[in-house]
Amino acid sequence: MNAVEHIVEAYYRICRKCFTMHDVKIPKGNNRQLDLLAVNLSDKSQFHIESSVTHVPRWCPDVAKLEEAFDRKFLGAPAKREGPNRDLAKGKTSQQAISDAYKLLGLEPEKVQRVWVLWTINDPDNLITFLEEYKKKKGIKIQVLSLRDEIIPELQKMVDTANYDDEVLRTLSLLKQMEAQKLP
Repeated sequence: MNAVEHIVEAYYRICRKCFTMHDVKIPKGNNRQLDLLAVNLSDKSQFHIESSVTHVPRWCPDVAKLEEAFDRKFLGAPAKREGPNRDLAKGKTSQQAISDAYKLLGLEPEKVQRVWVLWTINDPDNLITFLEEYKKKKGIKIQVLSLRDEIIPELQKMVDTANYDDEVLRTLSLLKQMEAQKLP
């Protein structure tokens, strides 16, 4: 689990009150894994979260890049790699393997909410329309969350001054105290 995935996992655990499982291998998924699965036992909500974050604005995705990423991560489309032995040439997808991975862990594929985490998007005015069209075309709804604008700020609000064992929470706690203790 990389740093971004760790922050996202802490967000779902602390802010969304979910049990989480990270880096879930997809059986028969040809080197595929799910970044994070989360379940809230109170309201029975189920999440499959994928993260792709770069904090350099010019490298942030636009909706065209999101569609390809969504297809690959949530629908199991093969990577766009040429060659006769590649999944793309064989027409092989991992969609059923992803669904089977959900079921293996007790999730219901039709109830799993898909979430894409990014830093920000380069064409935010097109995002809502794109997500609506994607749902109509592909049959799944995807929520997009900003690490910069939503996840980190919300997680920082929840973090207290405790001496957390979790290094991400401890770092956020220290940064919060640094801001609170700055001299005028």
